[in-house]
Amino acid sequence: MRILKIIHTMGHGGAENIFRWLAWRLRKEGIEVIAGIPLNNNPSNKENWITPALEELGIPYEHFDKTGSGFKLLKSLYCLIKKVQPDIVHSHLLDSNFYSAIVCRSMNIPHVCTEHGDISFKSAPSIRIKFALLSLFTHSIICVSEAVRRRAARIAVFSSKLGLIYNGIVLSEGAGSTFRQEFGIPGESLLIGNVGNLYPVKGQQYLIHAFARFLEPFPGSYLVLVGRGDEKKSLEELRARLGIPSNRVIFTGFRADVGNILNALDIYVQPSLSEGLPVSLLEAMSIGIPVIATDVGGVAEILGKGEHGLLISPESENDIYMSLMNIAQNIKVFKEKAITSKMMVREKFSLDTMVYQHIALYERVLKN
Repeated sequence: MRILKIIHTMGHGGAENIFRWLAWRLRKEGIEVIAGIPLNNNPSNKENWITPALEELGIPYEHFDKTGSGFKLLKSLYCLIKKVQPDIVHSHLLDSNFYSAIVCRSMNIPHVCTEHGDISFKSAPSIRIKFALLSLFTHSIICVSEAVRRRAARIAVFSSKLGLIYNGIVLSEGAGSTFRQEFGIPGESLLIGNVGNLYPVKGQQYLIHAFARFLEPFPGSYLVLVGRGDEKKSLEELRARLGIPSNRVIFTGFRADVGNILNALDIYVQPSLSEGLPVSLLEAMSIGIPVIATDVGGVAEILGKGEHGLLISPESENDIYMSLMNIAQNIKVFKEKAITSKMMVREKFSLDTMVYQHIALYERVLKN
């Protein structure tokens, strides 16, 4: 079986991580996988994370040109698919899904795609039209959570094509960390963290507001925000306006050693305004960190009714503050509960589980 996996984004995020780890694990199962990624017209582009990430895992790739008109993109994808000659094309994210589905239909090649939740926070009519048409052209749409599938069902012309496969993560054992030493954070200080691109939809501004209040009863605490993005400057300005000492909110930018940072945390917070199924939340839970997360997308499907973490309302700095206080005042109890959550994540959201479900889907599509 030869799979061509296509994605049109080049930066670092949950969808891109799922894209590369799924490709890597499928190859381990003996499936031939080729990645289709955008041509990098600017070699100095710092957002080109995907190319070295694929090279690191030994995943072969071909390029397509996403610049210019939609017609030019269709032509470029046609040339890519014709060159690779795949048995199935599997795309990720809406634009990749929409344009590759049209080309595959014209070439009579089976097409499946993954909806990571981007339609959940994009309500423009053009987005809805693209997704509705996508459901006509593709064979199957994989939704990363039940919440995403419900949202997609309101738009899709053929909702029968919507399936559910949860994101899976690469599991690693909790280990020592050098992060506190790197930034001079005392071992006894509470360290709160978030991993995610610095975009408004990720809600870090609410976390910073809550942290400013939290510093009053817990003045020795630190907050680390891992990720890069356009909001960094405004978040730094917010920290200054709130009077938080500059060394207490650490902006790391992009880090390849996310596991090293997570292993240093006492509490993980996911303050997003929209999500599909957040990979970083799963990664934090998989090593036994108490978590706080907003009730958006598929987050409640991970946390349940509070047994696996504190579920809060989005856009509420007060909910974040109260939850931080709850955990900090009962840290031993929450760390013990986090061990149960760790086992749940490792059983339900592993990369192996996700890969076997994808293989079964590919086989059904080819058979039909």
